Amino acid sequence: MKERVLRLVGLMMSIVLMVTLLAACGGGGGGDASPTPTTSSPPASSAPADDRVFDVDINVTLGEPVSPSWAQLFRDLETRSDGRLKVTVHWSQGLLTIPEIPRGVGTGQAQFSNLPTPNYPDTLPLNCRILQLPFMGLREPNESAEIWMQLYDEFDEMKEEMAEFNIMAIAATTLGVYDLHFIDKNPVRVPADLSGRQIVPYSTEFLPVLQKYNAAGTYIPPGQIYESLERAVVDGYVNNWAFKGWFGLSDLINQSVKLSDYGAFQEFNVLILNLDFYNGLPADLQQLWIDMFRTERGYAKMWQDTADLVANEIAKAEEKGNLFIDLTPSERQLWVDEFADSHENAIAEINEQRGDTVATDIYNRAREIIDQKYGS
Repeated sequence: MKERVLRLVGLMMSIVLMVTLLAACGGGGGGDASPTPTTSSPPASSAPADDRVFDVDINVTLGEPVSPSWAQLFRDLETRSDGRLKVTVHWSQGLLTIPEIPRGVGTGQAQFSNLPTPNYPDTLPLNCRILQLPFMGLREPNESAEIWMQLYDEFDEMKEEMAEFNIMAIAATTLGVYDLHFIDKNPVRVPADLSGRQIVPYSTEFLPVLQKYNAAGTYIPPGQIYESLERAVVDGYVNNWAFKGWFGLSDLINQSVKLSDYGAFQEFNVLILNLDFYNGLPADLQQLWIDMFRTERGYAKMWQDTADLVANEIAKAEEKGNLFIDLTPSERQLWVDEFADSHENAIAEINEQRGDTVATDIYNRAREIIDQKYGS
């Protein structure tokens, strides 16, 4: 009897020991027991902060004296990156000439540049020709920049066209509307008044209209425009008001024709980045570029220098007694109608070049946005 009791006690102790061991091991093989709660904090991440420094060569087609807001924005870029973006600015095409910009940024000679759209109508037609067609109806420069960016956001084909050069657009700015400016005061109110004149249009879309009215169109590099006007080699040009100030033309120009409420067209400066450079940045530095130039409307700050110069040039012209012609609605419509064929021809050329109808889609969407904003 005594031995039986001892065996029973031993068996019970063995069972208790087995249960204790199973509990210590997390249970009897079910695998779904909850872990023992703990109040300790999880270990901190051991991943180091990405504090690499990235060299940024910035190519600008304008000079620093006429672009102080641009210069300040680039300084802010370096400061807000805590020095991780090391910026070097090359002013007045000091690194890349205008024809070199798309490929130069794409190959990494510069990481960032403004892309003046009138210079690439054949190279980047979706981005640099459609919205620049004369008399599209664009008006206020910052609003126009937002319309350009809306189209870029909506059409992947515009992004893909840029990507073929290994570049991307992060924002756009514009230098203001283009009007007609002449060295004489012989009034120009309708297209027929251009007859016999020699004009620098700075847009190929003007050439058929000039030819139709027996006027000659010629290209004069901006650096040679003063001498050409002074010697009356040309009678005038189509460009924005700031152009007068940049090239010292105020004493030569005596007539300005406001072609419509919104001018003939606008010159967009698309702000582009090298794609490989952008993709190689940490996420916070990628966001910084977008924040500063797009979300926070840095493009508006870049336009402000030009806006101030435009106001100054208009004031000087008024003080000098220049002839200002503000067309009547019926006169404006004559100019708009003259360029209807140029719109159709340009879109057809782009479609033929690409082998699709994307240009038509972008053009129609642009007109829709403009009409919604300002009325048809």
